[in-house]
Order: sequence, then structure tokens, then C-alpha cells
Amino acid sequence: MAAYRNKKYDFNGKVALITGSSAGIGAAIACQFAEYGADVVITGRSLQGLNRIAQKIMKKTDREPLVIVGDLQTDEHLPSKLIDETIKKFGHLDILVNNAGTNFANDTFDNPELITEFDKMFALNVRVPLCLCKLAAEHLAKTRGNIINISSNASAEPILFTYTMSKAALDMLTKGAAQDLGTKGIRVNSINPGPTITSMGRCLGKDVHHFEKCKDIFAKFTILDRIPYPDEMANIASFLASNDAANITGAIIVSDGGMLVKKRQFFAEV
Repeated sequence: MAAYRNKKYDFNGKVALITGSSAGIGAAIACQFAEYGADVVITGRSLQGLNRIAQKIMKKTDREPLVIVGDLQTDEHLPSKLIDETIKKFGHLDILVNNAGTNFANDTFDNPELITEFDKMFALNVRVPLCLCKLAAEHLAKTRGNIINISSNASAEPILFTYTMSKAALDMLTKGAAQDLGTKGIRVNSINPGPTITSMGRCLGKDVHHFEKCKDIFAKFTILDRIPYPDEMANIASFLASNDAANITGAIIVSDGGMLVKKRQFFAEV
């Protein structure tokens, strides 16, 4: 297979597993890694979405991604399958991106399903990344690879509190794993986005019919008055996965246009 080289980063010979990669940030990361020369494993619940991303990757590169359909929230054997199939197909693993996540809007103590939703939230947002980190560690140690967790700027604010609790826990996983796995040469970092273009339609679980209105609502609570595209998060992921970030581990990189700095409780107005 011919090597593919991009002017910015060279991921030729690298293998990356990206969860939640049928759309949004995960898809953008998978596509960008592939364009830089990596072989990628994409996974998610939507076969249609995964096939769309696979076709996009193959159109831009000469590489065919490994596609694995499954629900990490409900299938406890899927993390092992992802690692096993990756090694079986490509022989090694260099980059793990824990992007799959979930959110529930009804985060109040009046919600009779609060504990059930809490369990589901932590199962996908915390337990799955922990499992994948543990399963991937022995392989990443061989390649001196790295892990990138996709968290949220919401980890710093008690809003949608079960969600923010889970993302705060994920941030601690990033720091703890960085400390523990650093002795094996594995770097672990986190990207904490604010709202991105692809998440606008959900608007924190509320039914919003007008995309532009939703986008404008979020944008006004940032310092920069804009909402980023998923490719902008992929740019950060590519940097963290590259040798340019060889001395960075345990870092929590917030990319929210200054939303946290502005410290506005905008959720009540959405």
C-alpha cells in the first residue's frame, strides 16, 4: 500500500481506534487521521453513518478503515472486541480516542429515573473509557502510543449535573492514567470542547427546529462569538497524537471559544 503523507503530520504506519466515529467530532478525527496516513478503526451504533465515513475516508485516501458496529453503552464485550479486532487486522495500536459519550437533559432530583440515567451516563462516559484504556495499555506500551479522551468544558460547571459529574470523572481518568501509564511511555490527554456545530440540533436535549437560532444562542455566550466545527477539534487531536506533543501528558485542553472564562449560565436561556 502506498504511503499517504500530508504536509502537516505524518501518521503513516500508525493505527488509531476512534469510538463514536459515525458522526461529529469522532468522524472528523477519524477522517483527519486517515488523511495524515493512519489506518483507522471506526465504531458506533449507526451502520449507515459508519459506512458514510468509511466511504469518505476511502475517497480521500487509499486506506480502507476497519468498521465495527456496536453499542458501547449496552454491550459489555464490545471494548474487548474493538481492541482484539484492531490487533487482528493491523497488528498494533498507536492511538486510542475515547470519543463515544451520552447526555441526558432531565438532570433534577425530581426525575424518577435519575439514578437509572446516572448509571447509563457513567457506564458510557466513564466506565467504557476506563475499560478501553486498560485493554489498550499493553498494546500502546509497545508503540509508545497515546490516548485522547474527548470530555467537555461542562466538566467545570455543575450544570446538567450527572453529565458534568461524568465528564469531571473522565478528566480525572485522564490525569490518573497519564500518571500511571507514563512510566510505560504512554501519553494521555483530554480535549474539552464546548458546543460544536454538529451538536447544535440537539441543543442539550431540547427540541430546536431552527439550526441557526440554536447556533446563535450558543455563540453569544462565548468570548469569540462563534461555534466551532468538528474539524477544529480534530486539529487538536492530531496535534496531541503527533510527535509535536511528545512532552504533553495529563493535559486538559479546553476549546470553547472562552465560554468558561465568560462564566455565563447560558443553559437556562437555551
